Amino acid sequence: MLRHNNTPIDTILIHCTATPPRREVTRKELDAWHRAARFEPYYDPALKKNVYAGYHLLVHLDGTYERLRPDEHRGQHCPQDNMNNRAVSICYVGGIDNNNKPCDTRTEAQKRTLLTLVRTMRGKYPNAQIIGHKDVKGLRKACPSFDAKSEYKDV
Repeated sequence: MLRHNNTPIDTILIHCTATPPRREVTRKELDAWHRAARFEPYYDPALKKNVYAGYHLLVHLDGTYERLRPDEHRGQHCPQDNMNNRAVSICYVGGIDNNNKPCDTRTEAQKRTLLTLVRTMRGKYPNAQIIGHKDVKGLRKACPSFDAKSEYKDV
């Protein structure tokens, strides 16, 4: 698939919200965070408003997920290495412990949903690499607080 800017999607990029265990994040809250950070909005015709949340998919603590942006629209999640144009992004709620240290806080439901979504994206983009935010060239981050590249290497 090509985006509106003719850039192929070649990466499935996994993120976390960098929030502590059992602390849910709503779409509205994420949208407010990204709006405050001046992320480029996507106009959602169904909602009839701008959406600032920069990820394509958000996975909640209970394993449910929400579509935040269509794959065809560039994300606002990682400008390094042109990832906003090249990647579809899946973000799970969590990623730090109660002391604000990176920690894999995924619930079992989130793990199942993430795997399902990664498999779905792999079906749509069979040649895409699957990596965590921390694996992007030029970054020094812990996000998504687990080794996504290794965990999904056989997907």
